[in-house]
Amino acid sequence: MMSKTAQPAFFKRVYDFLILIISMTGFVPKHATVLRTVTMLASVAFAYYLSNYQPLNSKLAITYFLAFEVFYVGFITIALSKNGLRLWFIKTWGEERGYLAFEAILGFLFFHNGVSIGYIASSTPGDLFHFVPENLILIIVVILFVSGFLIKILAAKAVSIDIYYWKDMFLGRKICEFVVGGPYKYFKNPMYGLGQLQAYATAIWYGSAYGLTAAFLNQALIFTFYYLVETEFIRRVYIKGAV
Repeated sequence: MMSKTAQPAFFKRVYDFLILIISMTGFVPKHATVLRTVTMLASVAFAYYLSNYQPLNSKLAITYFLAFEVFYVGFITIALSKNGLRLWFIKTWGEERGYLAFEAILGFLFFHNGVSIGYIASSTPGDLFHFVPENLILIIVVILFVSGFLIKILAAKAVSIDIYYWKDMFLGRKICEFVVGGPYKYFKNPMYGLGQLQAYATAIWYGSAYGLTAAFLNQALIFTFYYLVETEFIRRVYIKGAV
């Protein structure tokens, strides 16, 4: 039985874990405002509408995915480049308020990007893996989904939610030391790599070619952003700054 002195620490860890997961979906509780809360509730309602009232609308799913893929990757690329839109945010509202505005937009895009990838898989079911026993498919999907989800959570925990939302890139300077803990001990980029496995797991479960394509395209574009924009920032701020 857990001692009374250990209970507060245990519940705090559970609370912090739940806050981390909620923050990763696109809503950061510590920065919650009325507008952010209403926007997230509307987004959740829209996701519910899609799954329950448009479950097999493949045209809507494709349009939804492509639109938010462009908005998401386009926004972070334009905003976080060295001389990008982030400078306008900072000039207009200052560093802290400018970052919060950026974080709010990014959180909205995070949520819909994730939902759109799942929706395109569920709305375009197929029989890509009909030759594989269903029980084996289930095992593969569970392993991929749990592994990807867990790695992404541990990676986010290692770097913090601020870095998850690229606050250092937004400000143009490091806000903590370069992280080599957690999954980063073993993988160069667990967030963009193995942390995306759950998207493939969902597509495999539905046997969806469109879902697999969406998962691959999303990952490819995120890695493109990483190599073209984020790597330059890491070299300029973290590596050169450490010399």
